[in-house]
Amino acid sequence: MNLTIRSGWVLIPEFDDRRRRIAVKGTGVIRLDEIVQLITTARAGVEHRMWPMLVDATFATTDITEADVDRLVTLVRTAVETQGPRGLVAIVASDDTLYARMLAYETKCAASGINVIRAFRQASDADRWLDIVSPSRNYR
Repeated sequence: MNLTIRSGWVLIPEFDDRRRRIAVKGTGVIRLDEIVQLITTARAGVEHRMWPMLVDATFATTDITEADVDRLVTLVRTAVETQGPRGLVAIVASDDTLYARMLAYETKCAASGINVIRAFRQASDADRWLDIVSPSRNYR
């Protein structure tokens, strides 16, 4: 099920077995604790760890800061170091502040060697990127 994000709500991903993809949809204000819970639970199970994830926050805003972005990067880096790699993540944000934070998140994760996260303005671009890159990710 897709869950609409509201202050104090918890993000719950939808697992599409047919497409082997995780979908999360959000509106309202996305808060740090909601993102932390998504990062720590969405791929906790090994069976979904490498599934691509589309986070559609087209109609969302955020109150996270640059310092919060650093905390999220540390959280992701720790998860990868202790539990192994994760699948691709495409994040869609139309709000300027949220998009800027997600670009910073993408850039800082990449600087840590985690090159699976991309920020987009349009859901169609994010979906197309996942369709193109996901099948070829394991080929080097």
